[in-house]
Amino acid sequence: MPKRTATANGAEPVEQHAARDANAVQDGVNICGIVGAFHRHLMALSRLGHDTDELINHPISLAFVSKLNSLCRMNLDREMAALGAVDRIEKGESVEYEVIPL
Repeated sequence: MPKRTATANGAEPVEQHAARDANAVQDGVNICGIVGAFHRHLMALSRLGHDTDELINHPISLAFVSKLNSLCRMNLDREMAALGAVDRIEKGESVEYEVIPL
């Protein structure tokens, strides 16, 4: 299958604003604010015509996901523990989880 590419248009104000915020959140610690900004920019990029594959791979998405991974101290063990806990919560069980301070 041939390699597919897409273009992020730096002249497009929506993409410029998203890039500015993606850079700004790198110093942020407010997970609600970061996720809210990420969602807002994903919706705006979608309205510009970026499809799902393009959004998943867009540099803006990767920058926000990188920040969320860092903020949550994500590694494979934490991810697997979280997914197991989510299954238990869905079944109505209470779970205890590690809180790593910032």
